[in-house]
Amino acid sequence: MNSKGYIDIHSHILYSIDDGAGTIEESVKIVKVLVDMGFSASYATPHNIPRNDRDDLIQRIEDRAMQISRALESEGVAYKIHTGAENYFDVSLNIKNPESYFIPLGNSDVFLVEIPFIGEISHHITALRRTGLKCIIAHVERYMDIVQSPDKASLLKEAGFLLQMNIGSIIGVYGIDVMKTANRLLETDIIDAIATDIHDLNHANIVLKKGLKRLETLTPHEQLTRILKNTPHDILHART
Repeated sequence: MNSKGYIDIHSHILYSIDDGAGTIEESVKIVKVLVDMGFSASYATPHNIPRNDRDDLIQRIEDRAMQISRALESEGVAYKIHTGAENYFDVSLNIKNPESYFIPLGNSDVFLVEIPFIGEISHHITALRRTGLKCIIAHVERYMDIVQSPDKASLLKEAGFLLQMNIGSIIGVYGIDVMKTANRLLETDIIDAIATDIHDLNHANIVLKKGLKRLETLTPHEQLTRILKNTPHDILHART
């Protein structure tokens, strides 16, 4: 399949760094599936949690991304891997210097952020806004507060955050309730970007082959292009 220029802003394709790919061979195979489904680039976003050493994590991310890129190049696979992280944040964290903790997407000034799955999202919005960072909220359809009341996703938008959805959510990978929420959010066109959140090869095969096909039937072409290509591209070049 020819590349459609899709850019995956949330993935765990780096091997032996978190709960994502286990080996470099698996990383390469995952990327090949991504290429087959029309992607041309990924942000590698392993989990970043408070107990991590930020500098050490960044070094490991850069090293893994470079090794995978070299392996892909040796096989004639053209694919760009940008660095990044899925930064965990909740209201209890006392982060006095955000730049000492958060890791951005590539060279942008945008940060992928995961908040707690359980509890009211409003508890974390004010605290996250205080950081002054430009944030895109990961897999927004999976937070139970939003599953129970999908309209609450608008609170995050009103706070100035971008919203990311997982492709797997629309085919029930995370359960029927999350699937219904994902479909509702797509219908209201509140989602800014959709990503794979890929963790392993089996996940890649199921999510991409079934999820993308389903997504194409749910969204108009213009919306599909925006959430899989244009917005991720804009994030890549975002810098104040």
